[in-house]
Amino acid sequence: MDLSVKNKAKVVRDTLTYFDDFPVFSIVELNITAACTRSCVFCPASDKDFYKKNHIKGKLKPSLYKKLLNDLKSIGYHGRIIFSGFSEPLLHKNLQELVGETKAVLPASSLEIITNGDLLDFPMLDKLFQAGLKFICVSLYDGEHQFEHFNKMKTKAGLSDSQMMLRRRYYQDGDYGLIISNRGGLVDSNQYRDKNESSIETLPLQRICYYPFYMIKMDLNGDMLICSHDWQKRFVVGNILKESVWDIWKKKNLNSLKLSLAHADRNIVPCNTCDVKGDVMGKDSFIAWCKATGINPDSLSRTCSAEGK
Repeated sequence: MDLSVKNKAKVVRDTLTYFDDFPVFSIVELNITAACTRSCVFCPASDKDFYKKNHIKGKLKPSLYKKLLNDLKSIGYHGRIIFSGFSEPLLHKNLQELVGETKAVLPASSLEIITNGDLLDFPMLDKLFQAGLKFICVSLYDGEHQFEHFNKMKTKAGLSDSQMMLRRRYYQDGDYGLIISNRGGLVDSNQYRDKNESSIETLPLQRICYYPFYMIKMDLNGDMLICSHDWQKRFVVGNILKESVWDIWKKKNLNSLKLSLAHADRNIVPCNTCDVKGDVMGKDSFIAWCKATGINPDSLSRTCSAEGK
């Protein structure tokens, strides 16, 4: 398993909390820009019209982000916030300000950035950690020279493996060193799978998915999505400009979707075109939701993976 996945699974497991007797999400992932410096073939953003087609434009405004942080503060949130999403977060000109604001408003939470590293240099890296960044993950696509470059930067900054991870994505066998998904149906993931992975031929999958039980995804305009795989934004639960994060998290439309997934029923938009396994982590969050909503999780055990604890 990818070390970044193990790290995320630990966060999900260790930061499960409750507010008003209802389980709180452990991950808040944000898309903060509408551009990328690369055009990876396995990424929907390789389509030059991707952002236009999906009405993603501009950048996350600091005022909107502060609204999100205050909403999270009101429920005592101390999970992880991730700048990743559908774009390259280092393109945001106010990135250091966003990091500092996170530390000021939510000192108990942890902030992570996932980047391709194209814009990352030592001064930026140092400033981000001085501002309060907890963890940065750099995906490397170009070769071993890139690993050596960023490893030297990491050493110079005095960062440990728990603070900076370098992910090699340039393997020669074509699998890109990562678990490929079809991004909610936008790419043919079977073209890029690891040689040990089986092709997925039939959708929707008949298996449980824990994503909406442990995370939320916010686009730069405040739209809240069910998870990080809905690249086409086909299920917008709500918008934090109109509602609080907590009210959105408890909305009937989201709970209805969760109920379907609890029964391993993915014949719902956008899950019907998604090929993500979905049960690698988050089982504890799922069980907590079942108990909070009066569902006996034991009656659903046939749909639960042995993984995802």
